[in-house]
Amino acid sequence: MYKVILFLILVISIWEVQAQDRVFTYTYQSGVLNKGQKEIEVWSTLANGRTDYYKGLDHSLEFEIGLGHKLQTAFYLNYGYSSGVTSEDGTKSLVSSTDYSFSNEWKIKLTDPMANRLGSALYLEYSIAPTATAVEGKLILDKQMGKFTSAFNLVGEYEVERDFISQGANIVDIKTDQFTFEMNYGLSYRIKKDLNIGFEAFNKNQMLGSTAARSILLAGPSLSYHSSAFWINLTCMPQIANLQGGGLELADNERLQTRLIFSYEF
Repeated sequence: MYKVILFLILVISIWEVQAQDRVFTYTYQSGVLNKGQKEIEVWSTLANGRTDYYKGLDHSLEFEIGLGHKLQTAFYLNYGYSSGVTSEDGTKSLVSSTDYSFSNEWKIKLTDPMANRLGSALYLEYSIAPTATAVEGKLILDKQMGKFTSAFNLVGEYEVERDFISQGANIVDIKTDQFTFEMNYGLSYRIKKDLNIGFEAFNKNQMLGSTAARSILLAGPSLSYHSSAFWINLTCMPQIANLQGGGLELADNERLQTRLIFSYEF
């Protein structure tokens, strides 16, 4: 009889890990939705602190669905707004821009973070915008030991941007490509049944063509609350260092990023 009870406890624990898909905002975990499960996720990321008074606010609305066989897919609608100061011929002016895009992700779970020595999953996402396309891949590793959850991601993204500008009587086609390699790590501790605290670290390495442009390190605290029907995660990530130079890199990267994700399961 006790074996049956232990088995039921294990099943319930694994179910909770699958239902509460993640306790981080930047770092992904290997859990996927069960077949027929659906989630709506709302993402908001605030970025500020560049040298040109830059502020950016990015939003994503995501619909996730479990397909069975440890596979899930998701569809995103993305919207971003930013503003900052530009200087041309000694004259400073305030400029703003908006961005729209559509994304589709696929995630397959390979091993479980509780039943196996290490949880793992593969992730693929493509994005389409009016002037850009991007493909992103992730290797997801995680482990749950008692009240601690840890996760590590290796991320690669290739983006091609193509824009047309007017130069006198001619239209010029400008094409740029960029490769980004990222490493994410998160560690979280469950202080209550429905509440986790922890931290995340995020290293972003950008390549413009064949030239290494920058390597930025961010790290900060995270907080996660979840119930049977929804979860909400918050992470504040100040920039710690520019690993390719002294001080912080504030020309194209922010001093602080703050991300909030709300998810509702139905």
